[in-house]
Amino acid sequence: MIGRVLSGRYRIEAVVGTGGMAVVYRALDMETNHTVAIKVLRPEYESDMEFVRRFSREAEAAAKMSHENIVNLLDVGVDDGGGAANPEGGVSDAPDAQGDAKLLRYIVMEYVDGRTLKQMIREEGRIHPDVALRMTLRILAAVDHAHRNGIVHRDIKPQNILVNSEGQVKVADFGIARLKTSQSTRIDGDGSAMGSVHYLSPEQAQGEVADEQSDLYSVGVVLYEMLTGHVPFDGETSVSVALKHVSEQPRSVRSHNSQVSKALDEVVMRALCKDKAGRYQNAAEMAADLRKTITQPKGGFVHYPKGVEGERRHAYRPKRPDLDDKGQLLRMALLVAGVIAVCAVVAVTFYLSALRNTIVMPNLIGTTQFEAVESMEGMGIATNVVNAYSEDYEDGIVMLQSPEPGERMRRDVQITLTVSLGSQWYLLDDMTGWSAEDARTALADAGVLDFELEYVQSDAPIGTVVSVDHDPGWTSKDAPIRVRVSAQTVSVPSLAGMDLESAAAVLDGAGLALGEVGEAESPDAKSGMVIGQSIAPYTQVLAGSVVNLTLCRNQEVRYAPGSPLTLMVPLDGLQTQVELVTPSGAVVTAFSESLDAGTHTASLSSAERGVHTVNIYMGGVLFESLRLDFE
Repeated sequence: MIGRVLSGRYRIEAVVGTGGMAVVYRALDMETNHTVAIKVLRPEYESDMEFVRRFSREAEAAAKMSHENIVNLLDVGVDDGGGAANPEGGVSDAPDAQGDAKLLRYIVMEYVDGRTLKQMIREEGRIHPDVALRMTLRILAAVDHAHRNGIVHRDIKPQNILVNSEGQVKVADFGIARLKTSQSTRIDGDGSAMGSVHYLSPEQAQGEVADEQSDLYSVGVVLYEMLTGHVPFDGETSVSVALKHVSEQPRSVRSHNSQVSKALDEVVMRALCKDKAGRYQNAAEMAADLRKTITQPKGGFVHYPKGVEGERRHAYRPKRPDLDDKGQLLRMALLVAGVIAVCAVVAVTFYLSALRNTIVMPNLIGTTQFEAVESMEGMGIATNVVNAYSEDYEDGIVMLQSPEPGERMRRDVQITLTVSLGSQWYLLDDMTGWSAEDARTALADAGVLDFELEYVQSDAPIGTVVSVDHDPGWTSKDAPIRVRVSAQTVSVPSLAGMDLESAAAVLDGAGLALGEVGEAESPDAKSGMVIGQSIAPYTQVLAGSVVNLTLCRNQEVRYAPGSPLTLMVPLDGLQTQVELVTPSGAVVTAFSESLDAGTHTASLSSAERGVHTVNIYMGGVLFESLRLDFE
């Protein structure tokens, strides 16, 4: 895999992690030149629909979220074995010994340069309570964001929490996340687990549906491990560990680490409550109590819902039955048998109901996208369409589907169709000398997604291609192409002193375009006349260039008396106001200010010409009234 280029874009550089169903690689996005992480489903699981569903579910869950503490999804794709990268950067069709030519499903995520929380615990042992608390708050922020988007992670564990070199926390791996479904975590007979058994909630260990409280229990286990250096329950088999989650109480965190405050210990113990009703009901509630531990380290503020705490105290001290009371034992046996019978009836009813709400997935591969979507919508099934290049399927044809043909699926589950974009490669001709329109048509017909015509000054005939910023030959449709076309040059006319209408006409006649029009003041120009242009007159520019203009702003004429008004103020701090009554009868406040005792002047102006009545008020009392001629 090292050196292989997925979908002509992502060059695999190194393995950074391995898991049961996938391998995570560090890769270079050759389009953006950024380092990314790529999670690739192991080829041996391509035929196992359970693993394919989990892989698709992770991509779907990640696509619903965008949060600073969640590893962001960047892309999803399928590589159909187009080849591995050779040292010269080309593509080789020869598969390697590891089967590089096999079809590969992959998810592209942001690359987090750091280590997992599990590695951090192994290397450092216990994490200081202050650091553990801050990290848990960030984990809860991510979990809260997922829950608000209808997603239950179901596999919160230190291995799925990344910590970069700056200490930033990011939650990853939504491979078994539940998206508006009720699939439960299970413990198989051989001890394998869907989810990590050391971090399972009691209800998950019993095969029940995982919900938001299940994730918070797992967060509690992670916090317990950070504070103590080990998980609360361990055993020789997965089943034995799962049973301890159901039946045993964890030891106090303070019995392992005396640095932990009583308050923090109480928060951890509530998060690990066996009864879901006694746990925190949402991530925000748990985060609030965690923050209280900083200011109230002695605790006492962690409260369980009414009736739950008493059950916790006595939950694992059951009263021994009186073995001599045979009647009581018989009644207990009959009760258990009745419960089993009821459960069996409910299970059969549920199975038959579920069967009625399912269909057998038809084969959509080879049909057009329109036909496939219309077929599924006719059955009331939502579809999600993704695109990928293919050398085997024409543009617009369904090349992959999830679930696969023949698989039974529920009607409320969204299916994913992968529709071909056709071949990723096209033959780029040497277009030098072509007309601009011929070049545009050829690139559009080839399916090039990003091309641009750039007009430049040249001695070549106007409208012909001068150069292309890419060598002729087989080229990826994703590669941007810039075509330079010879264009006519014109001289920019002088527009000073023209009105806007005249200036626009002159620009149009010169083969130029009028751009933005602004205003500014000028003492030497009439209102509305051109006083500035963005390209200097007589400059040679390409035809069609945009010229911005500046017009002289309309200037209001102001009138004033022959000299400033003299104000005699008798006291310090006296509020002085001058009011004008204009010839038209309008009343205008021309001056208002608190002045100290003494002589002051006020410059007056008015929009009207003629004799004005000037009223002078001091301290709110009319002090003087006079008439002045404004000219």
